[in-house]
Amino acid sequence: MENKHSLYKDTLMKHYRQPHNKCEGEIEGADIVQRGANPRCGDDIEIGLYLDQKHVQVDQVKFRGRGCSVCIAATSMMTQAVSGRSIEDVRKLSAEMREWFHNSDGHDIADPPDDLQALDAVREYPARRRCVLLSWEALTDALDRI
Repeated sequence: MENKHSLYKDTLMKHYRQPHNKCEGEIEGADIVQRGANPRCGDDIEIGLYLDQKHVQVDQVKFRGRGCSVCIAATSMMTQAVSGRSIEDVRKLSAEMREWFHNSDGHDIADPPDDLQALDAVREYPARRRCVLLSWEALTDALDRI
């Protein structure tokens, strides 16, 4: 178990130090931009969704903002996990992630996809769950605007 958590923590730190799909300036050309904030931790992000022409698939997700290492890593991982998926699949995955984090004992809940497994290292810390879920909540809010 300790080796698994060490590996997970390494993965989180890699995403924090070199976040994927992060914009330094404005998120340009996105179909929808949605902000998420966590005043308790100081996390403040914007995510931009780039949809296909028929608005049935999320072609790409980018983000910008500032936040703690957990928030930035989780947002980076979220952008990779949902890019290229159908909107229906993205909604389902977002709901599963929220359920997975709110049910920390893991009973009757399927694990998230492999590329999100490293977030398991944060589930033990209730105060940090919001840092992970912020990007997923912003994603859900953005999808609700379609």
